[in-house]
Amino acid sequence: MGRNGKEKKGKKGGGVPNRELYERMSFLYQSAQMLSDTKDELLPLARFYTKEMRQVARKSVLRLSPHVKRGLCKVCNTPKQPGISCRVRVKGSGRAKRVITTCTYCGDQTRLMANAQTLFVDQSEHTTQH
Repeated sequence: MGRNGKEKKGKKGGGVPNRELYERMSFLYQSAQMLSDTKDELLPLARFYTKEMRQVARKSVLRLSPHVKRGLCKVCNTPKQPGISCRVRVKGSGRAKRVITTCTYCGDQTRLMANAQTLFVDQSEHTTQH
Protein backbone atom coordinates (compact mmCIF):
# COMPACT_ATOMS: atom_id res chain seq x y z
CA MET A 1 0.00 0.00 0.00
CA GLY A 2 1.26 3.39 -0.94
CA ARG A 3 0.39 6.80 0.40
CA ASN A 4 -3.23 7.62 1.08
CA GLY A 5 -4.14 3.93 1.25
CA LYS A 6 -3.81 3.40 -2.53
CA GLU A 7 -1.85 0.59 -4.12
CA LYS A 8 1.07 1.48 -6.31
CA LYS A 9 0.78 0.44 -9.90
CA GLY A 10 3.57 -0.31 -12.34
CA LYS A 11 4.52 1.81 -15.30
CA LYS A 12 1.71 2.67 -17.64
CA GLY A 13 2.00 1.87 -21.33
CA GLY A 14 5.58 0.58 -21.14
CA GLY A 15 6.97 -2.84 -21.81
CA VAL A 16 6.20 -5.62 -24.22
CA PRO A 17 3.38 -8.03 -23.48
CA ASN A 18 4.53 -11.66 -23.25
CA ARG A 19 8.13 -10.54 -22.84
CA GLU A 20 9.18 -13.85 -21.27
CA LEU A 21 7.87 -15.78 -24.27
CA TYR A 22 9.72 -13.53 -26.73
CA GLU A 23 12.89 -13.93 -24.68
CA ARG A 24 12.51 -17.71 -24.71
CA MET A 25 11.89 -17.77 -28.46
CA SER A 26 14.93 -15.53 -29.01
CA PHE A 27 17.10 -17.83 -26.90
CA LEU A 28 15.89 -20.92 -28.77
CA TYR A 29 16.52 -19.26 -32.15
CA GLN A 30 20.02 -18.11 -31.21
CA SER A 31 20.88 -21.53 -29.76
CA ALA A 32 19.68 -23.29 -32.90
CA GLN A 33 21.76 -20.96 -35.10
CA MET A 34 24.86 -21.53 -32.97
CA LEU A 35 24.45 -25.32 -32.84
CA SER A 36 23.93 -25.60 -36.58
CA ASP A 37 27.31 -23.88 -37.10
CA THR A 38 29.33 -26.33 -35.02
CA LYS A 39 29.03 -30.04 -35.77
CA ASP A 40 26.65 -32.29 -37.67
CA GLU A 41 26.11 -34.41 -34.56
CA LEU A 42 24.48 -31.38 -32.84
CA LEU A 43 22.10 -30.72 -35.75
CA PRO A 44 19.22 -32.77 -34.23
CA LEU A 45 19.40 -30.54 -31.14
CA ALA A 46 19.28 -27.42 -33.35
CA ARG A 47 16.20 -28.82 -35.11
CA PHE A 48 14.58 -29.56 -31.76
CA TYR A 49 15.17 -25.97 -30.60
CA THR A 50 13.67 -24.63 -33.83
CA LYS A 51 10.63 -26.88 -33.49
CA GLU A 52 10.24 -25.86 -29.85
CA MET A 53 10.40 -22.16 -30.81
CA ARG A 54 7.63 -22.62 -33.38
CA GLN A 55 5.50 -24.50 -30.85
CA VAL A 56 5.91 -21.71 -28.28
CA ALA A 57 4.86 -19.15 -30.88
CA ARG A 58 1.89 -21.23 -32.02
CA LYS A 59 0.68 -22.06 -28.52
CA SER A 60 0.82 -18.47 -27.30
CA VAL A 61 -0.46 -17.03 -30.62
CA LEU A 62 2.66 -14.92 -31.27
CA ARG A 63 3.97 -14.10 -34.72
CA LEU A 64 7.48 -14.86 -35.82
CA SER A 65 9.34 -12.19 -37.75
CA PRO A 66 9.50 -12.80 -41.52
CA HIS A 67 13.30 -12.68 -41.25
CA VAL A 68 13.21 -15.53 -38.74
CA LYS A 69 10.74 -17.55 -40.83
CA ARG A 70 12.89 -17.17 -43.94
CA GLY A 71 15.89 -18.49 -42.03
CA LEU A 72 14.27 -21.80 -41.12
CA CYS A 73 13.32 -24.81 -43.24
CA LYS A 74 9.57 -25.38 -43.06
CA VAL A 75 9.87 -29.13 -43.59
CA CYS A 76 12.75 -30.32 -41.39
CA ASN A 77 13.17 -27.27 -39.07
CA THR A 78 16.85 -26.88 -39.92
CA PRO A 79 18.27 -23.37 -39.52
CA LYS A 80 19.23 -22.22 -43.02
CA GLN A 81 22.81 -21.06 -43.37
CA PRO A 82 24.15 -20.58 -46.91
CA GLY A 83 26.93 -23.02 -47.72
CA ILE A 84 26.35 -25.08 -44.57
CA SER A 85 22.74 -26.24 -44.50
CA CYS A 86 21.33 -24.72 -47.68
CA ARG A 87 22.25 -23.76 -51.21
CA VAL A 88 21.29 -20.32 -52.53
CA ARG A 89 20.92 -19.59 -56.25
CA VAL A 90 19.59 -16.69 -58.30
CA LYS A 91 17.59 -17.71 -61.38
CA GLY A 92 15.84 -15.78 -64.07
CA SER A 93 16.61 -12.54 -65.80
CA GLY A 94 15.19 -9.04 -65.89
CA ARG A 95 12.10 -8.60 -63.77
CA ALA A 96 11.63 -12.31 -63.09
CA LYS A 97 14.70 -12.86 -60.89
CA ARG A 98 14.15 -15.24 -58.02
CA VAL A 99 16.32 -16.33 -55.12
CA ILE A 100 15.99 -20.10 -54.71
CA THR A 101 17.08 -21.56 -51.39
CA THR A 102 17.40 -25.35 -51.26
CA CYS A 103 17.75 -27.18 -47.95
CA THR A 104 20.60 -29.70 -48.21
CA TYR A 105 19.01 -32.10 -45.71
CA CYS A 106 15.44 -32.49 -46.97
CA GLY A 107 15.64 -30.91 -50.45
CA ASP A 108 12.84 -28.40 -49.85
CA GLN A 109 13.03 -25.29 -52.04
CA THR A 110 11.95 -21.76 -51.15
CA ARG A 111 11.52 -19.18 -53.91
CA LEU A 112 11.53 -15.46 -53.20
CA MET A 113 11.40 -12.53 -55.59
CA ALA A 114 14.85 -10.97 -55.93
CA ASN A 115 13.81 -7.69 -57.52
CA ALA A 116 11.15 -6.73 -54.98
CA GLN A 117 11.90 -3.29 -53.57
CA THR A 118 11.14 -4.04 -49.93
CA LEU A 119 8.75 -6.19 -47.99
CA PHE A 120 5.81 -4.51 -46.31
CA VAL A 121 7.24 -5.25 -42.87
CA ASP A 122 10.62 -3.79 -43.85
CA GLN A 123 9.21 -0.37 -44.74
CA SER A 124 10.15 2.37 -42.31
CA GLU A 125 6.62 3.77 -41.94
CA HIS A 126 5.27 0.34 -41.00
CA THR A 127 5.15 -0.11 -37.24
CA THR A 128 3.51 -2.95 -35.42
CA GLN A 129 1.55 -2.44 -32.25
CA HIS A 130 1.92 -5.20 -29.65
